[in-house]
Amino acid sequence: MEAAFWQQNQAFFQGQKILLAASAGVDSQVLLHLLTKLPVTFGVAHVDHGLRAESKAEADFLRTLCHTLHVPFYETRWQTIPSSGVEEQARAFRYHFFEQVMEEAGYELLFTAHHGDDQAETMLMRLVRGGSLATHAGIKKVQPFATGQLVRPLVTFEKAALYRYAQQHQLQYLEDASNFSDAYLRNRLRHHVLPKLKQENPQVLQHFAQFSQQLFSADDALKELLANRLDQVTETSTGWQFARTLLPENASTRYYFLQFFCQQCEVAISQKQLQQVLTLMTKTKSQWTIDLEGGWQFFRSYEQLGLMKTKPVKNVSQITLTAEEAVALSETETVCLRQSTGKTSAQYQLELPLTTALPLVVRRRRPGDRIQLSPTLFKKVRRYLIDQKIPQKKREQLWVVTDANDRVLALLPLVNSYLSIRNETDRIHYILEYNAQGKN
Repeated sequence: MEAAFWQQNQAFFQGQKILLAASAGVDSQVLLHLLTKLPVTFGVAHVDHGLRAESKAEADFLRTLCHTLHVPFYETRWQTIPSSGVEEQARAFRYHFFEQVMEEAGYELLFTAHHGDDQAETMLMRLVRGGSLATHAGIKKVQPFATGQLVRPLVTFEKAALYRYAQQHQLQYLEDASNFSDAYLRNRLRHHVLPKLKQENPQVLQHFAQFSQQLFSADDALKELLANRLDQVTETSTGWQFARTLLPENASTRYYFLQFFCQQCEVAISQKQLQQVLTLMTKTKSQWTIDLEGGWQFFRSYEQLGLMKTKPVKNVSQITLTAEEAVALSETETVCLRQSTGKTSAQYQLELPLTTALPLVVRRRRPGDRIQLSPTLFKKVRRYLIDQKIPQKKREQLWVVTDANDRVLALLPLVNSYLSIRNETDRIHYILEYNAQGKN
């Protein structure tokens, strides 16, 4: 095994400092022992998650072993354990610690002890739960991480080979009792499914490895094919967007473009949601949104598509406004009505005759609202917004300003009505000022 290990991983033993992410289990102990046989500089990092009674003893075991071997040992303990999502958050904490150690101590490679059985179990889990082409491929042997690379040098070796090596070299290790519980999907696949597959074909792990490589290669090829289109995605203040013309004509290629787009933006989208997006794209509807996890939405707004972060805005639905009064419409928007003989520096202004019936009402639009655009032209607000191709998101954020008789004077911050026109000779008139943080 030592010869095969060297042959398959010699590119990583060219003077680079290695940090081994280790537990007290047999996989980590075999990898640790193999590294001691090579002329490499390495250290060991361990996270005590505090989830099992045995975790302290495992940390003590590793600390003592590294001290005996004169190997640098880095450890930490997870202090804040959440009530849900423990596995995911534990992994995030663990890898954040490894990243810190690499940066602070100058390690270039992070080794983990994932092996061939882990690869097959992971691929089976992804098939059961669903996922993308790349996630179905399972565990990648090498990938960028922190200041260098994350490497799984044992991913081509079977678990049985690791046990044989540990027995041959009389290695000590501690078994994690939770590995024997069928409460976890991975363990059920490990105990009941994978052994059956091995009985059917003893070479099944090699087939999983080959299929994994094929899936990763296909994923890389598709990304290269779509790279030019993905490079044309633009970042906005609320997310990312792209022109509809960027969508590939071929339906299958379009599917992967959208999947890679979401991956590139690090926004989770399920296969069901992705199919919803693809279906909506075949419809004639020019505006729509689909809610995703984490407060994200996939949207179409006429010829633009993309992802935007939704943020609930605490605001009022209607206020009344008298002269010389300023009111906050929301956390970021204010309006003020005053008498003036000059211009204003407000982001948006509405000049009104002194004959305007007060108080003004500032509210959200309602069905049936009509705006007068000229002496003879009246148009429903809804129709006006459609004709001007105002995105749905902006329509929802508009404020309608009316006089005391409910006649529409303006759509803030979009357009003034004909009723807002004042006599040019009026030296004194009303000015409605509108300001919003983050808007120009």
